[in-house]
Amino acid sequence: MQPQFKLNGTAVENILGLMLLSYPALLFLVRGGMNGVMFVLVLFSLYLLATGCRQRAPLSSSEIAFGIAMSSGLVAIFLSQLYHHELSARHFDSASRFLLAVPIVYALRYAGGARMFSAMQYAFPLGAIAALIAVVAEHPSTSYSASTSFMNHIHLGDTAILLAFLSLFSINWIRADGLAVKALKISGVFAGLIVTVLSQARGGWVAIPIFVAVYIYAHSQAEQFRRLVVVAATAGLVVLLSYLFIDPVQLRIGMIFSDLSQFQAGNIDTSIGVRLQLWSAAIQLIVENPIFGVGADGFGGAMGSLSEQGLITPIAAELGRGEVHSEILAQTVRFGVFGLGFILAVYFVPLYYFLKLAKSANRQQAVPALMGICVTLGFFVFGLTVETFNLKMTAAFYCTTIAALFAAASTRIDIGSSVQVKN
Repeated sequence: MQPQFKLNGTAVENILGLMLLSYPALLFLVRGGMNGVMFVLVLFSLYLLATGCRQRAPLSSSEIAFGIAMSSGLVAIFLSQLYHHELSARHFDSASRFLLAVPIVYALRYAGGARMFSAMQYAFPLGAIAALIAVVAEHPSTSYSASTSFMNHIHLGDTAILLAFLSLFSINWIRADGLAVKALKISGVFAGLIVTVLSQARGGWVAIPIFVAVYIYAHSQAEQFRRLVVVAATAGLVVLLSYLFIDPVQLRIGMIFSDLSQFQAGNIDTSIGVRLQLWSAAIQLIVENPIFGVGADGFGGAMGSLSEQGLITPIAAELGRGEVHSEILAQTVRFGVFGLGFILAVYFVPLYYFLKLAKSANRQQAVPALMGICVTLGFFVFGLTVETFNLKMTAAFYCTTIAALFAAASTRIDIGSSVQVKN
């Protein structure tokens, strides 16, 4: 029996639009804000699915594949923890965010419309600006550090650089932007770049060439070639000037060569050296436990033994109790082949469909698909050197973002009438 109370279409779009508009900023400004807005969005999505506020289309193959991919994490953890006889609920907490993305996609696909998707274009620049505000508010001095009381500098810098490029992609997304809207989005680009420089998170900087390549792909028509040359030249000049004149950039890039030099000289407790030790330890444990892994707490629990055997240093062992410093290795060493399948699925199943949708002739669909490519590839790159989903807020951010972009890219919108047509 369906609930009797139902909201009209305009109210539904306004509510959805407000939540999608606010979540990137809440990630940085309010402790628990990202998870809070995701839970509210999930509850509202379930309400929409229960009431059938608009005629529901049959599930597409892409939606089914998305649902399976997002659910695979809970299955992987359950099988591994069942094997290790430890089914504590805390082990499922972060992975549950991926499952929660499923009703969000389904609800946005058949209940959303032009107002909701129009609101999304402002969410990313506002999120980047909020990140900069959070950094300045947390460190009110002339020497800022890109971290807050509840978000470390690596995750903050990574999400900020991603939001910077999503702001760039959002220019002229829904319609030709006016001067004020362009100014907002360009401000988001610069705010995100400033935060990621202050963060000194080198792993996130590796994703910049990928984002630039996606942007060039999106604007590769012959008539825009001259503009692309200017953009590429400008980007190269910015990178060069950043290295020459911005101390944090010069320092962190210089430390790469310093770490490698020390590593060759026998000091393996540098930033890079510790990561190499932990990755080697993870690979060894994976070889020994390929099917079900060592369990959610197994990697941290193995650090003492590995250190005593001389396989890793005490410093590496201490840091390894916190994380593996690689998302793919972390999921694989803890949950075995099922964990590997999970982490690859949440990256590459959405990426596959974003690549298909990016070919759409409809700009309102192609742009969010290109953004989705940036999000999935960006998090893949971020996760090569740090665990990205060990924080529930970053897991919630990733899941909410790909769900919203997937829905936007899958829905053809008539801007004038707010009527959407399902592909």
